[in-house]
Amino acid sequence: MTLAGARTWDALVIGAGPAGARAAQQLSAAGASTLLLEKQSLPRYKACGGGVPARTLLLLDDLDIAPVSEGHVDTIDVSRFGQPQFRKKSERPLAWMVMRDRFDQFLTDLAAESGASVRDATTVQSIVEEDAFYEVETSTGAVRARHVLAADGATGPTARWLGIDSAPTRSAAYEVEVAAPRAALDHWHRAANVDVGYRPWGYGWVFPKEGKLSVGVVTAPRRGRTIRQQTDRYLSRLGLTDADVLHVQGHPIRYRRSIREPVARGRALLLGDAAGLADEFTAEGIAYAVHSANLAADAVLISDDPSAIYADAVNQHIQPELDAARTISRLYYWCITTWPRLALKTSKHVNYLWQAFFRVMRGESTYAEEMSILPFSRPITRTLSGYA
Repeated sequence: MTLAGARTWDALVIGAGPAGARAAQQLSAAGASTLLLEKQSLPRYKACGGGVPARTLLLLDDLDIAPVSEGHVDTIDVSRFGQPQFRKKSERPLAWMVMRDRFDQFLTDLAAESGASVRDATTVQSIVEEDAFYEVETSTGAVRARHVLAADGATGPTARWLGIDSAPTRSAAYEVEVAAPRAALDHWHRAANVDVGYRPWGYGWVFPKEGKLSVGVVTAPRRGRTIRQQTDRYLSRLGLTDADVLHVQGHPIRYRRSIREPVARGRALLLGDAAGLADEFTAEGIAYAVHSANLAADAVLISDDPSAIYADAVNQHIQPELDAARTISRLYYWCITTWPRLALKTSKHVNYLWQAFFRVMRGESTYAEEMSILPFSRPITRTLSGYA
């Protein structure tokens, strides 16, 4: 590794997704010299439903994402194996629809405007900690940095190189982007489909975009071998078998289930999916990615040894939500697989549960706050502790 004359950066951020781009923007805006690396050429396609929960915009300081938005969703359409059950509507938008290539580029451009240097088509090949610096070999040359923020996703190698045993893979997702006929686009206007009944747990989804639909399935990793067939059946039930396929991609999802699963070591921090910061009820990760980026930037800016500060912040501000989401997930999927008709009937008629979920998605409440008024949930969850 040749570092003679190499610039020393205050922070090296690996991965230009929402977590990495946001962290780079926050750090550079505060005056820290920041280098943001992305292994692919930007903009790049990213497998993702593309639903940005409304609460995410609060974490982005009420950022106006209209330039890259493809509409919003305020209605949830529930089906079981493709058979419609009921619809529930929120008073205000629940999520904004985006294509991740445009959304991630939008956030990356904000980082660059704040002073961050951005290098795409650059692969990190190794990371070595030397005294007060990290020496990083990349496909475009060697880099030295005081801090490393790993935002390279659930399959990124940075955590392993840094010696951080991050959260294991606990679900698999498969997504198809299709050019949908006008009738389908009109049907799903401002509405997302949630298709339930998958065993041992999981769901199918439809998110509307401009001229197309994002359709996918998320389920247990041991079902990963059949997830493409499940998605094909789901497309058939939706009447989209003959729709033109624009993109197809699968990916794993990690879930952090304990404060014992590390998110930092020394001056290296894991953000977003790299740390397993995803919601086990919805499998959503963008809001947690942005939240972790804010916490990581704050920790780096106030300490030369930010790992304890960052880990404490994640454990205090994010992990309680992940724990509550896991509780809700276990209760819901146990009910929907054990008593499907009763669970759907109850879900349809107990409107409070939907309003609680809507409040969480809009950023007006949290899972933990909503769970606090349901004291029976904890003993039931302990009973179901082996169900996953």
